[in-house]
Amino acid sequence: MLVTEQNNRSNQHHALVLAAVVAVLILLLALKWHLAVLALPLAWCVYHLMRRRTLRRIKVIAEPLPAAWEEVLQQNVVFYQALDEAGRERFRNLVKVFIDEVPVTGIRTDVDDTTHVLVAASATIPIFGFEDWEYAGLGEILIYPGAFNEDYQTDQGLSRNTLGMIGVNHLSGVMILSKPDLISGFRNHKDKRNVGIHEFAHLVDKADGSVDGLPNRVAGDAAAPWISWVAEELKRDPKAREEIDDYAYTNEAEYFAVLSEYFFEAPELLQQRHPEVYAMMRKMYHQDTKSFLSAVKPRARRVGRNSPCPCGSSKKYKKCCSRRTRRGMKLTV
Repeated sequence: MLVTEQNNRSNQHHALVLAAVVAVLILLLALKWHLAVLALPLAWCVYHLMRRRTLRRIKVIAEPLPAAWEEVLQQNVVFYQALDEAGRERFRNLVKVFIDEVPVTGIRTDVDDTTHVLVAASATIPIFGFEDWEYAGLGEILIYPGAFNEDYQTDQGLSRNTLGMIGVNHLSGVMILSKPDLISGFRNHKDKRNVGIHEFAHLVDKADGSVDGLPNRVAGDAAAPWISWVAEELKRDPKAREEIDDYAYTNEAEYFAVLSEYFFEAPELLQQRHPEVYAMMRKMYHQDTKSFLSAVKPRARRVGRNSPCPCGSSKKYKKCCSRRTRRGMKLTV
């Protein structure tokens, strides 16, 4: 999503070449159809269309990050806090481009700075180790006021166990996230649960066209061990791995997404208990999260039982996140 000097030159070169081809074709046709007058205007339009996104990204990256967005990152995103200044600058630029290009829409809830920035942070963390990445096909993110059911309903009294999903069929290109669970995923660091990272891990997985638990960015020497490991893991009784959320054992795609949460939230623990898994995920994501995340101490947050829940649900803490001992997440494919 970022524009480097190299890919800017490449984009400019391809735009010039295509514009020149269009101009030449029109001039050749003009011998018979007298269309020469259209050659330059159409060539300019082609050049502009080819350059439009790159030039817009350059402009967005050049603008400073709003102070309110910086505050959200500083207060909530431990991954961002752990980076050096060069890493933070890259993170900020990725956030700016994502927010500029991907609509985030509230459904019966508002999308404030915290929500917007945490969505962008969720998108940035999994792809931070990739030099060039595009979330192709992601058209919009819908923010729901809470967990929802298979009919996308959030009404009280209904069975609601879905905190996030990437859509298929008529919802293809759409992601849905529960607002309070998105926020609590960042504020409850090291609990190995982050619905934003979970859903964007699915999109990393889906980049090759298939949500199968094996991203196309997996290095050749990591693919076979990962496939073998997951195949054996899914044969296990989930209770045999108490430190891994039971939902990981739904299928290969969910195992990858749940372990991605683990990798980005508690890398030191993952490396201690499953060094082979940590090594494989390090290769898949091109990141060594343990090397910089383990040393960060999240800012302490004292929340009384009767205080407003920090997840933003407007409920008392004792009736909201304090009662959450497990969760069910569903990917509809």
